[in-house]
Amino acid sequence: MTVKCPKCHFDNPEDTNFCGKCATPLPPTGGKTSEELKKTISRIGQDLATGTLVASKYRILDKLGAGGMGEVYRAEDISLNRQVAIKVLPDIFASDPERLARFQREARVLASLNHPNIAAIYGVEEVDGKRFLILELVEGETLAERLSKGPLSLEETLDVCRQVAEGLEGAHEKIIIHRDLKPSNIKITPEGKVKILDFGLARAFLDKSPVEFITDSPTITAEMTQPGVILGTAAYMSPEQAKGKQVDKRADIWAFGCILFECLTGKAAFPGETITEVLAAVLKGDPDWDALPQDLPGNVSAVLRRCLQKDRNLRFHDIADARIEIDEAGPPQAEKRAAIRRFPIGWVLVIGAALFILGILIRPWIWEAQRTAPPAGPIAAVVKLEPGYSLDGIRRAIDFNWPSRTAMAISSDGRFIVYCAVDDTAAAGAKPRLFIRRIDELAARPIEGTEGGIAPFLSPDNRWVGFWADGKLKKIPTDGGMAQTICEAATFFGASWGINDLIVFADLAKHPGLSTVAASGGTPAILTVPDKALEELNHCLPSFLPDARGILFTIIRGEEDLNRRVALFDAKTRKWKVLLDSASDARYVPTGHIVFLRWATLMAVPFSLGDLGITGQAVAVRSNIMQMLNAPALNTSAGQFSISASGSLIYAPGGIIPDWKNSLVWVDRVGKDEPAKTKPGHVYVPRISPNGQKIAYQTLGTKREIWISDTIRDISFPLVSEALCCTPLWTPDGRKVIFGVRTSPQSSSVFSRSADGSAPMEELIPSLSLEDWALSSLSPEGSRLALVGWQGKQADIHLYDLTTKHIAPFRAAKYNEAYPAFSPDGSWLAYSSDQEGRYEVYVAPSSGATGAIKISNNGGTEPGWARSGKQLFYRSQEGTQMWIVDVQTGGEFSAGKPRLLFQRTGLGGSGSTRCWDISPDDQRFLMVKREERPLKPVTEIVIVQNWFEELKRLVPSGKK
Repeated sequence: MTVKCPKCHFDNPEDTNFCGKCATPLPPTGGKTSEELKKTISRIGQDLATGTLVASKYRILDKLGAGGMGEVYRAEDISLNRQVAIKVLPDIFASDPERLARFQREARVLASLNHPNIAAIYGVEEVDGKRFLILELVEGETLAERLSKGPLSLEETLDVCRQVAEGLEGAHEKIIIHRDLKPSNIKITPEGKVKILDFGLARAFLDKSPVEFITDSPTITAEMTQPGVILGTAAYMSPEQAKGKQVDKRADIWAFGCILFECLTGKAAFPGETITEVLAAVLKGDPDWDALPQDLPGNVSAVLRRCLQKDRNLRFHDIADARIEIDEAGPPQAEKRAAIRRFPIGWVLVIGAALFILGILIRPWIWEAQRTAPPAGPIAAVVKLEPGYSLDGIRRAIDFNWPSRTAMAISSDGRFIVYCAVDDTAAAGAKPRLFIRRIDELAARPIEGTEGGIAPFLSPDNRWVGFWADGKLKKIPTDGGMAQTICEAATFFGASWGINDLIVFADLAKHPGLSTVAASGGTPAILTVPDKALEELNHCLPSFLPDARGILFTIIRGEEDLNRRVALFDAKTRKWKVLLDSASDARYVPTGHIVFLRWATLMAVPFSLGDLGITGQAVAVRSNIMQMLNAPALNTSAGQFSISASGSLIYAPGGIIPDWKNSLVWVDRVGKDEPAKTKPGHVYVPRISPNGQKIAYQTLGTKREIWISDTIRDISFPLVSEALCCTPLWTPDGRKVIFGVRTSPQSSSVFSRSADGSAPMEELIPSLSLEDWALSSLSPEGSRLALVGWQGKQADIHLYDLTTKHIAPFRAAKYNEAYPAFSPDGSWLAYSSDQEGRYEVYVAPSSGATGAIKISNNGGTEPGWARSGKQLFYRSQEGTQMWIVDVQTGGEFSAGKPRLLFQRTGLGGSGSTRCWDISPDDQRFLMVKREERPLKPVTEIVIVQNWFEELKRLVPSGKK
């Protein structure tokens, strides 16, 4: 008796459970019982018998194979009448958290992909706690099976690898990397279609929580996250994978290069009999380049070498670049060979013999030329900024005496530069913006959404530009889009974007060291805290090493200490060490060097990434790099240069920005000035003695001194020159000068000294419990000091009683207050406050009693009293106007309407204490006149391509 199949009508023996032709389950008229059949169907995790029905709709047809992640079966989806592949996680691994995590991740990753060169996923099923994937069934042979027969032809290689590149490109666009790309994971259908299989090791390389460093970077499970864990197949692993480091899409590009090499040669790019030998070849060896076909197109050879760079910064950053090169190769080679075959054989022999003889004759000259020919040297060119624009990082440093930030950045592949510029033809106060200039294009274009932005820096894949604007750290796509805020940043003194999508930056207003923040945004975390024991004041200008194992940065030891130091932060130990003295703004380059600035000269020193140490002597490699060195207060010594991983250098020429000088001038009530008889130079905060015959003032520069100028005898001399001093004040009798002294980078005290210098300094206040402070005014009786102190970003006025040694805030306000000045009778205190969003001038009782009277009505700073007490003067917020107000201080205070006294530009002053004084007759003002700097706007950027050849010639590093 037979049983007819309900589907194909084939006659089967009665003791058969499944059709012998189509494997359809047969009615249970014989053989096993229904219960036995159910037990067979539930045997998920063991070899599934042909005909087993899974999840009521997938019928097993046969077993295709097995691997580390499970068994794969061919099955029929009876509901859609199509064949599929079922990947089953065996029972033995079901309780393994690591394998289970990989299995689940494969499902999630594949489900997000939809590309003709990637095998699709149809669903995920679970039966009795067992999990399996329903996958696209790809017929044909794997690339590994095809390569077992020998190398592919050039045309076939280019066709297969182009499709592999297209599939990877589609995955990378979805922010997904494969991490286990190899020939056995690539199938070629009978029609020649290529499908990439098994994303079981893939991970969404941006879909993770922010982490600081690769040494403690989590992946999916605890076992998989430990440093040193190696995933993937050895012969196709990138060097960073072989070292157990965090990987990005450049690991797939390495594996692609291995596959391309194997397709062309029929052998592995990095062979070995054991895994250890293979990994050693990956880390230290080179492919057998001589095994490549002799007729290989040059661009295909270049693709191979760019894909197989051990330093991933020198590798292609996008698989699309490799695909484009492959697209441009291919068919012409076949056509050339066909043309050669059609050429008459006789002529081929004659021409060949002639060329052979000619080759013998000229061979000695060719050998000599090859032996003596130098490598291609650097090529310099000038990139001109848009007409009317100049580099903003330079201009801001000059106009505001502020430390320069780097105003330019070049992409790692050297294909474009980004710079910050401002329109010099626009009205005063024009905002800077960022521009992008492709090297192969003639003009730059503004990056919309970067108005007010400065200090650009780039992401490792060159897709984002980071910058600082409006008190925020921001980013914007290089190809255009919306600017996104990463975090708040009150100030900005350098940043670097690491391969781990972590940004390290310096915001010295909030924290004196380095901070980190995820590129996707978040709350910054403190990374370094300056070591007070080593007199470190600030850390700035950070730069990641290429593998994120460390960070180079600049140490500032004091505001006037121009002997900067370059240090290295070790991500593993979380400690840092000084690498270079008298150096700043260091960056690592792939030639095995650290490049840094020393007095406007670009220096290079050999450096070992493995040992994180210097291996040679520093050598000058390029001079006349523009650098800020002479500005006071928080000068980072940043330079105007940037270097690509591909070997291009860009910089603004000009050397050290010229030093600026001030002078003191007398200004009458209509704004006319005449020179005061004082020592020229960095003069600051002048104060006139009570009798009007002497002037005390502070200098700025590499030293801060207190000087005295005798206007009667026309002589000047330093009162204190052996310390860092600030803000002099006369005692009421005119016999002494009180001033602040920086006793260490973190501590300051108040001293006094006789005005003729005949007696030693006398300490009045040992140390103040404030982060920073500046003296501003002394009461008429000489017992109270008004000073401005900072705690973080907050500026407040404090009163110090010299008799009781007690200090107290003048007002416990949540806004900033500065520029305090006692009235001549000591009853009132004039000051500026930003409680209305900008600084305005107020007067309040000096006793601290409540109540304050607003004096200015359109912004005002630096108030000062007439000696008579009948008038109050103040400057406009931008410092170009002097205003006068009639006041009454006896009994109740009253004030009249402010009147503009005069308007002048070029009369400087900044900080938190008044930078001018008034003569005893109230008719003249002693003010600081800013001298112009002899510096033209920077309108050109020099670009030097192939610069690494010059660097390696000047400073051999020993790196191959």
